[in-house]
Amino acid sequence: MANQNSPVLLAETNDVRPFARLLRGIGLKHNAVMEITDAGFAVTVEEVRTLCAIAWVPTNLFTSFVYNPPSNPATFEISLDALLQCLNIFGNAGAASATTGNSAGRSKRRWAGEGEAGGGEEEADEYSGNGRKGKEKRTGMVMKWEGEGHDLNVLLTDDMRGPTTTCELRTLEPEELMNAQFDQDDMALYLIMKSEWFRDALFDLPPSCTRITLLATPPKEPVPQVQPEATISSNGRHRHRAEVGQFKILAEGDFGITELDYPNDKEVLDKFDCQEKVKFSYHSSHFTLLHRALHQSVKICLQIEKSGFLCVQIMMPLGEGVPVGGHSGILEFKMHALEEAD
Repeated sequence: MANQNSPVLLAETNDVRPFARLLRGIGLKHNAVMEITDAGFAVTVEEVRTLCAIAWVPTNLFTSFVYNPPSNPATFEISLDALLQCLNIFGNAGAASATTGNSAGRSKRRWAGEGEAGGGEEEADEYSGNGRKGKEKRTGMVMKWEGEGHDLNVLLTDDMRGPTTTCELRTLEPEELMNAQFDQDDMALYLIMKSEWFRDALFDLPPSCTRITLLATPPKEPVPQVQPEATISSNGRHRHRAEVGQFKILAEGDFGITELDYPNDKEVLDKFDCQEKVKFSYHSSHFTLLHRALHQSVKICLQIEKSGFLCVQIMMPLGEGVPVGGHSGILEFKMHALEEAD
C-alpha cells in the first residue's frame, strides 16, 4: 500500500537512450498501456487485436527506481508518441530510423516518436549496449507519477548540466487488451538465434509477399532421396539437415518463392527444441513491424504453440552491472497463425 504522501513512482536515469530505444521498438501505435510493478515497466500496444507488442523495461535501466504499490493496479494509458518526443526533446535520445531496408519499406506509417519528416541518423552510431562512441551528450530524466487521476510528470535535463524542461503527460483509463498468454506446456517449437540472422532473413524476403511461413523439422527425420540434378554438396546438406533438424522461413512473392534454411548447428542456432514437424503462416505485415524492433538487439527467442500462436522475444544488449539471469530490456511480439490456404 502506497504512502498517501509518497508518489506511486519515482524513477531516475542519467541517460534516456536505453529506455527510449525499448519504447521505439513497439512504436507501431501512438497510444500504449503502461503498467508499473516492482520489476519495472510493461508497456503494451496492440495492432487491431491481431498483434500484441510489449516492452519489458527492467529497473536496472534506472539509477533509482522507487515504486509504492497503490491499492489499485498501477496501470494507465498514455500517448507513447508524446512520451518519446519528450524523451528526445534535447535531441540526445537517439533517432529512429525512417527506413530499415526492403521490409520496412512496405509500410508508410509514422511510428510513435517520429517527427513530421520521420527518422534521422541511426541510433547505432551513437549508442552501443556495453560502451559508447560518437557523441557523449546525454539527457537525464526524473519520472514521477502521483497515482490514479494524475498526469505523468517527466523532468528532463540536457546533459545533466544544461537546461531542464518538465513535461506533463495526461494519463487515461486503459483500454482492455487482448494480450493472450503463451502456454509453455503446449509448445511445439523453441529456438534461440542471433538477431542479425533473423533480421537479415526478413530483409531478404520479397516485399510483395502477403504471408510468411515458419517451418521446423525435428532431428532424425527420414533422409530425403538423392536428387540426380543436384550437386554432391547439396545432397549432403539435405542429409545433414534431416539428421540434425532445421528451421525454415518461406515467403512467396511476385517472382517466386524465397526459402531460407537454418540447420540445427551451434554456429547458427543457440537452442533448438522441436519434437514434431511445425508449419504455420503469419501476416507479412506483422513481420514488417517485427523487423524494425530487431534494430540493435542481440538475440531472439522464437516460440510456437501447437495451435500456431507465435511469441518472439527480442533481447537487448546487457548493460553494466546486470546480475546473472537479468536483462536490459526485452521486446515481445505475439500473434496468431493464419488459416492455411487450400
